[in-house]
Amino acid sequence: MYGVCLPRSGFVQQLIYWLFMSVILIISPEHWKDHSVSKHHYARTLAERGVRVFFLNPPDDFQSGFKIEKEGVIPSLYIVSAPKVASGLRFYPAILRRWLEERWLARFEKVIDTKIDIIWLFENSRFFDMRFAGDRLKIYHQVDLNQDFHLKLAVSTADICFCVTDSIKNRIIQLTPKCYKISHGLSKFPKKYFLSEKQLRRFEGNTLHAVYVGNLDMQYLNAELLTEVAQRNIDVRFHFVGGYSEKGVLRSLAGHLKNVIWWGRVESSLLSSIFERADVLLLAYRAELYPEQVDNSHKIMEYLASGKIIVATYTGEYQDKRHLLEMVDNSSEYVAAFERVLNGLSHYNSHERQKDRIEFSRQHTYDKQLDKIFDLLKKHDLYQKIEKGNRQYDI
Repeated sequence: MYGVCLPRSGFVQQLIYWLFMSVILIISPEHWKDHSVSKHHYARTLAERGVRVFFLNPPDDFQSGFKIEKEGVIPSLYIVSAPKVASGLRFYPAILRRWLEERWLARFEKVIDTKIDIIWLFENSRFFDMRFAGDRLKIYHQVDLNQDFHLKLAVSTADICFCVTDSIKNRIIQLTPKCYKISHGLSKFPKKYFLSEKQLRRFEGNTLHAVYVGNLDMQYLNAELLTEVAQRNIDVRFHFVGGYSEKGVLRSLAGHLKNVIWWGRVESSLLSSIFERADVLLLAYRAELYPEQVDNSHKIMEYLASGKIIVATYTGEYQDKRHLLEMVDNSSEYVAAFERVLNGLSHYNSHERQKDRIEFSRQHTYDKQLDKIFDLLKKHDLYQKIEKGNRQYDI
């Protein structure tokens, strides 16, 4: 039997025991091997609590059937690859589409030799008519604003909905009153990795270090702004950590700068070691062009956990938390804000300010976010939809 890490409160403890007897299918628009975000962290956290979790990757048409692999570190977490249910399924009549998806789910349960109790849907481009799951508990969870394919149907057929920003909630709440905002959480990784000697040398020398982490080709990234701040502060070493292409905008603009280090993609578990050596952490998006898309970045919680000061473009979800970061209202103020922080690092990175940031992040771990979700399930008596009892399966 898998070990269970029980939370504090009594009724949540009872819910965890109930969940331990359950099997969850998480449907993700992102592959397990992609950069870890909310879907991945919820899967890990549930599995670490003893829940049996199957994480379904985006469709893989090179698969002839179900491919199910143990995640490797967490015993009760499995990664699932499978082809599309059917090509062009969204164009099928609703009753036929649901029947095909019901049949897909039945085949999957036969393969794993157990019944799925909870469908946790993180997208609305497939399986968006959640009636295919029958009387199972159906959770719709939107963390990406660009998930705008079949929102109405996904929301109306779910038992409960969660989201990460007010802008997403304002859309969903018009369709159902059972929608709740649960912000991005602070992740933990099963193993912490340490920087190699080569990587450590990147932080050598008597200079300040500014770090940006993320997809360096992302359309919302303000590449011009990052380039300008690096050009204006040649005595600061800038670390751009994340995947990029040679023809990407940021690489094209800043590739020649001597004070920029291009890390490429790194293991997520390396990030805390990188943040420890940073003086300033950067968040620079095209906030004026894409205000809703960038109003709550997942990386902010990881940044805050380091304690280090963040210089950020406008981020709506933190407009009332400005004591935690240095956030500008307009991107035209960003370079000046960065230089103001450099000149006052002893203030911005003081022990007390770092302690506040770290404490805030600890109040938003994925364990704590799950406790909030369980609380809401209890409020709506939704845990009663799940059958209790052990199930045996062998993969």
